[in-house]
Amino acid sequence: MARLLANRNYLLLWLAQIISGLGDVLYNVGVMVTIFNHTGSALQAAGVLVATSVPSVIFGPLAGALVDRYPRQSMLITVDIIRALLVAVLLLVLRDEALNVWVIYLIIAGLATATTFYQPARQAMIPSIVPPDDLASANSLLIGANQATLAAGFLAGSLLVLIIPLRLMVLIDLITFIIAAILITFIRPATLNTAATTVEARPSLWQSIRDGAGYLQRHQVARPLVVMEIAEHVPHAIWTSALLLVFAEQALNGGPREWGSIVSAFFSGQLIGALIAAFWTRGVEKRPGWIIIGSAAVFGILTGLFALSATLAIALTLSMLFGPPASIRDVAQNTLLQTSVADDMLGRVYALRGTFMSLTFMLSGVVFAGLADFIPIRAIYLIGSGLYLATAIYALTSRALRQSTIEPEVVCPDADSAFCHCLENAKRKAAVGVVEVESMAS
Repeated sequence: MARLLANRNYLLLWLAQIISGLGDVLYNVGVMVTIFNHTGSALQAAGVLVATSVPSVIFGPLAGALVDRYPRQSMLITVDIIRALLVAVLLLVLRDEALNVWVIYLIIAGLATATTFYQPARQAMIPSIVPPDDLASANSLLIGANQATLAAGFLAGSLLVLIIPLRLMVLIDLITFIIAAILITFIRPATLNTAATTVEARPSLWQSIRDGAGYLQRHQVARPLVVMEIAEHVPHAIWTSALLLVFAEQALNGGPREWGSIVSAFFSGQLIGALIAAFWTRGVEKRPGWIIIGSAAVFGILTGLFALSATLAIALTLSMLFGPPASIRDVAQNTLLQTSVADDMLGRVYALRGTFMSLTFMLSGVVFAGLADFIPIRAIYLIGSGLYLATAIYALTSRALRQSTIEPEVVCPDADSAFCHCLENAKRKAAVGVVEVESMAS
């Protein structure tokens, strides 16, 4: 862990995520509570979910193609500047005392569009700034920092929203985007993504998108992993801020403070899980598939117990217990993708993954939010419990996931050696999704 934080490039990316993430969560808490208090409807509050999910569905494939085509560092800086400008527009809109929910939705959609380009660029950039042996630890620290930010942000935000205006929370978000852009400017990646350095004979954007989709479809590890993640985002939708706010009010007779505590407990648990993964990298690397399968089963059990929780203390405990397996699972999934997918396809794979997950999450969130206006909120969470168990069963049927391992990249000492020619041939096969490689022992 100390070695990673001594890596200047990684430290800058890590700090940029913490700073911008803190501003983001304060802004999201403020917007969510303000809209819910203004409309009194879970479905209206879930409009924020739609506004943040639709852009990923529409622009995700394009984002992946551009991330693999241009320098990822430039993409991150540009996106942070665009997000700062959009937040500045929201500040101007909030000067009007009459809250226009639809205008807020539009600005949130603009921010989500920018983030659609940001996420795959950041995730695909990690292998270029840390050694292969440190990938699992690097993902753990980034996830841990994100969860710590979310835990502190939701806890503080649920209190601050009661005493300070929404405009001040939005202003904090604006400042964090500017600071994050400055930090990323000083990153010096060891290598540029291959596509970004190749100007001649570039395929069209549409062809790049098709190539990425075809690659993902043929990849024997990435395909079942992404399919499982998409399926898992159906029950994930019950954990939206809007539905948790309804659960806090209807099931626990609470309010924004109790809601913030539940969300904060979950992210605190994820922070613990990220720290476990950081110190247990060998375990994550040896059995990533079983970690992914087991976490889905644990989600199902804990969600069912959460649905039946009678007190805030029980809900807080279960919410925190949900965090560690979620975080360790995220580390395993990201590291498995980063080590099994070719670098010049990584942005597209991440973007396509995000596109379908966002679409599933958005549609499921709207359906669950609509149901919450008609059936008890506890029933919603019991449904989610069953769906988690179903995804665990699907993952268990995938031999590629069960047998998957995370192996650090092999470095050739002599580029002209017969061994390295065989290794390059194996890499080319991996680039089209072939995972059963011929023996290189001849």
